[in-house]
Amino acid sequence: MSSEIAARGAVGTLAVVLFTAGGCRVGLEAARVAELRQSSSAADIDDFETLFGLTPPAKAHQPPPQAMRLRETRTDILVRGPVDLVQLPVARIHPLPPLLAARTGLRGLYALAILEDAGEYSLVLLFDPDLRSPAPPRG
Repeated sequence: MSSEIAARGAVGTLAVVLFTAGGCRVGLEAARVAELRQSSSAADIDDFETLFGLTPPAKAHQPPPQAMRLRETRTDILVRGPVDLVQLPVARIHPLPPLLAARTGLRGLYALAILEDAGEYSLVLLFDPDLRSPAPPRG
């Protein structure tokens, strides 16, 4: 579980960068993201789906890519589509049980969150870049 969430207990909110990857709504703690910029050369940047084990979108349906730079490692990750900064109530963040966390094929998945937006609820997969395994080799 993220140290930020653990430190807050069930009080307050956590700033999260949200976007869509592999057909799912996913998020990273905003404190982990240094910047987001348009990417002119996506060929040398791994996409989020590849790095974290999600199914990549069909080539025909991909919006323009953006490069998200992680703060600690200065690593760029390719994301597509709208990217939002939201405040998730900590009480709506649910860490994965250890057995499920150990068995999932989604590298770096550590929690699920329920996001409410104008009376609509959606599930968000929260990822920790430090928990993922290295990217598979490019083929």
